[in-house]
Amino acid sequence: MKNTRIILAAFLASAAAIPAFAQFDVEDEPNVTVIVGDKSNPEEVEIEFVRNAPAQKRIHGLPRFAIVGNDRKFYLGVGAQFLGEGVFDFGDAMPSPVDFVPSTITPAAKGDRGSFRFSALTSSFYINAVALPGTKNRVGLFFKAEINNGNDYGFSVSHFYVNYRGFNVGYTSTLFQDGAAMPFTIDNQGPNGSAAMTVFTANYTQDFGKGFSGAIGIENPTADMDCGSHARQVSQRIPAVPLYLQYAWGGGASHIRLSGMVRPLQYRDLVADKNRTICGAGVQLSGLVSVADPFTLYYGATYGKGIADYMQDDTGMNLDAVAEGVSGKCKAMTTFGVTAGLSYKLTDRLTFNGVYSHLLNSRPDDTVVDGDTYRYGDYVAANLYYTFNKILAAGIEYDYGHVADFNNSRRHTNRIQAQLAVSF
Repeated sequence: MKNTRIILAAFLASAAAIPAFAQFDVEDEPNVTVIVGDKSNPEEVEIEFVRNAPAQKRIHGLPRFAIVGNDRKFYLGVGAQFLGEGVFDFGDAMPSPVDFVPSTITPAAKGDRGSFRFSALTSSFYINAVALPGTKNRVGLFFKAEINNGNDYGFSVSHFYVNYRGFNVGYTSTLFQDGAAMPFTIDNQGPNGSAAMTVFTANYTQDFGKGFSGAIGIENPTADMDCGSHARQVSQRIPAVPLYLQYAWGGGASHIRLSGMVRPLQYRDLVADKNRTICGAGVQLSGLVSVADPFTLYYGATYGKGIADYMQDDTGMNLDAVAEGVSGKCKAMTTFGVTAGLSYKLTDRLTFNGVYSHLLNSRPDDTVVDGDTYRYGDYVAANLYYTFNKILAAGIEYDYGHVADFNNSRRHTNRIQAQLAVSF
């Protein structure tokens, strides 16, 4: 307990010291600082790059360097971001130094309830390119690779897609995910009860006017089931179908989105010796509200059956469907997630972000699960983030995670982490 008080005191002292390093007026600095070619309208270049990048606060997609082609028919931006972190964990064990995932908390051995680690695993580089900007034939391409490759320093692609006339095709975030409604966290995963998955997708977005928009798509079929010994998972052959309807106001600063998902899951019934299909489905209400210029609220609630792998804390936990005893049949697991967060600009440079998230898995009647199967988890994060200028920023964050299994065993852990971000 004494060590915890010392750590929290250091956290507060560090946060209080951050403003002393201020040197620049951030609002007056251009975002795209180097332009090769026509320099007449840097704001237009920035708007196109932002429009082309994923709408998630942790994903940096606005490069400092841009090449503008003849007659402004082509913009090419190349960027990179270094994220260096120092992480101190105390409590039960958290395997990853960058992803704070309650479902992965494991009991700590005696004498091993604390660890201090450094990491730069979420650093990245990216390419943001737009052809024929401002025309109906506009084409965008976005590519991003991180050096986090299974907690090893090797490159892995996190986004690679193209878009044209509302069509978006490639490897990126699922359409079921509302990235803009996820509060900012230094933690690489973020809220455990939010829907988030990277898949190969093809979707179409339509702007209906007066703030209304919608989208529908198909996504690469995947499944993550625990079929027991009387059934087995087979190759998936029916794609998932996500869609949403959104209303935005305040120039896009606020929105509310209703999302849906239909997700067929195939498995082999070994008792009946035939394939069966479970029709998984989910619904999500999400959004953000800019209450005043410095204050923003974030919210999201997701409910469904057979969509567990789309939820952050359930990924890879074999919870899409579970076995129904020895019958050879499987049933979809019921999943409910909720997230609430806020962001408050204390000054033009210093921002406070806070989030609470909860995820619950419910076992269907007549199904069998192991006692150590993940039942529910809680996630709390609070950070202070300071922007020195458009290139350099730093922050400090406290994370708390709690998890319970179906056998009522419980674990919890804490993390304090500091981050230095250098973006080009």
